[in-house]
Amino acid sequence: MSAAIQPETRLSVILEKHPELEQRLLTALPPLASVRSEAMRRSLLEGTTLESAARLAGLPVPEFVATVRAWAGEEHEEAACGPGGHVPLPPTPRPRWAVEFAAQFRIDADEMLATGVHPAGKVKQCASALAPGRMVVLTSSFCPSPLIQMMRASGFAAWTGETAPGRWESCFCRKEDAERLTDA
Repeated sequence: MSAAIQPETRLSVILEKHPELEQRLLTALPPLASVRSEAMRRSLLEGTTLESAARLAGLPVPEFVATVRAWAGEEHEEAACGPGGHVPLPPTPRPRWAVEFAAQFRIDADEMLATGVHPAGKVKQCASALAPGRMVVLTSSFCPSPLIQMMRASGFAAWTGETAPGRWESCFCRKEDAERLTDA
């Protein structure tokens, strides 16, 4: 590829050079995948930049651009963590709050994605409704690194870890609750 993939690169340009990425992009971008009309989807791909697609799906732009670059072979590190190939976060020990807080909400990301719904909105909605000292637990067959970053940027404490081969658990709580437990 002559020019590196950038946030302003249109999805149609990426797919023209890398048609094998279409399914990965549609999996990573449920709003585009949900468009039933092939003509309308093609039109959206023509006018949508990587940056606007990431924002539409609630994904962190720099991480999503890096992931697409890896898919296209522009990066040496393979991005193969999730559906859409999210780059995994470095492993960290489960924080004290993720051990002690009870789950108020449990969400199955794979189940939601199978119906064409991205879990980001539900996770954020549930996290915003948390009672003190409670958490949201998301289970998935992949590392939801863009969601973890989004929730941290939104002021929540977030942790994810592989609990068994191919099984991930992600926990979210109010940042002030996590800090209060740490300070105790």
